[in-house]
Order: sequence, then structure tokens, then C-alpha cells
Amino acid sequence: MQIEELRQEIDSHFEKEEYLEALEHCIALLDEYRQQVTFDDIFKKGLCHFKLEEDAEAIGCYNKALELQPDNVMALTNKGICLFNLNKMQEAFRIFNRAIKLNPNVFPPWHYMGFYYLGLFMKTGDQFIMEKVVNCYRQVVGMAPDFGGFTMHDPIKDVDYSIELFLTLHDDVPELPIDTLTTV
Repeated sequence: MQIEELRQEIDSHFEKEEYLEALEHCIALLDEYRQQVTFDDIFKKGLCHFKLEEDAEAIGCYNKALELQPDNVMALTNKGICLFNLNKMQEAFRIFNRAIKLNPNVFPPWHYMGFYYLGLFMKTGDQFIMEKVVNCYRQVVGMAPDFGGFTMHDPIKDVDYSIELFLTLHDDVPELPIDTLTTV
């Protein structure tokens, strides 16, 4: 298969949410066309692993993609999510913070930074941290009003919803470093 045909196959499988099949085509593309590989090719392989909940593999792909585009906010954000999923909270925090500094007008890193602070709030109960949670969610709602059920009309309800969602994703509150409160 030619490189463009492989890329079309990958996109077709993504549209159908057939991530394992898309991953197989990504691997074939990266093996057969090493000299012509683009950021998007590597990013899509990472996205396949991400969708298949293979966080360590996804991080490896995002690292390679970031070698080509070190300031790509979506690659940074996805890497941060994978680190978060692997309970590598301090690394995830640094990645989300970097993504926000690169482009504060993109909502996904704000959303996950809010999740980070929410976990920290659940661990400490510190109202200063809760202000950070609310600030992050305000940013998200300002950029994507229909995202995730947040309204900011009732911040307490939004935070309660977020705590419920957080605990759905994590069996327990992970260890979160408190020394990260000076940013965002």
C-alpha cells in the first residue's frame, strides 16, 4: 500500500472507532515509510494507543511526535493525560502547565489541570486549591461552554460532578505533590 492509502485507511478506521485496526496501519506506515513520516503519523499512532488505554505506549509515541513539534499543545495534553492515568501526577502537572503556557486558549489542558487540582483538593480540603479548581473550570467553560456538563452557574454542583467523575476514573485519590501550587 502507498503511504497516502495507508493514511486514508488510518483515518477511515478512526472514523469508525476501530483503533486496533488503525494502529496496525500506523505501524505499517511507520515501518515502511520511515523517511516520510510526519508529526501527524506519529501522533495518530499515539492516539491509537491512547484510545486503547495503552498509556505507556502512547507516551512513547507522543514523545517522538514532540521531537518533531515540541510545542504541539494537543500532543502535550494527551501525554499529560496518559501520565495522569499512570498516576505520574507531578509530570502530568508540568506537562499541562506547559501546554497552558504555550496556548492558554485551548481548553483540554485546563480541564485536566482542573482534575489535577480537584484530586489535590480531595486530599487536602484546602479552599485555596478549590479556587484553582474553579478557575480551571471557568477557563474550560469560557472556551467550550457545552463541554463536560460544567456550567459555572453553580460551581458547587460542577465540583460535585467533577468529584464523582474523578472517582469514576480513579479508584482512590492518587498521591499528588502539594509543591506545585505556584503555577496556573
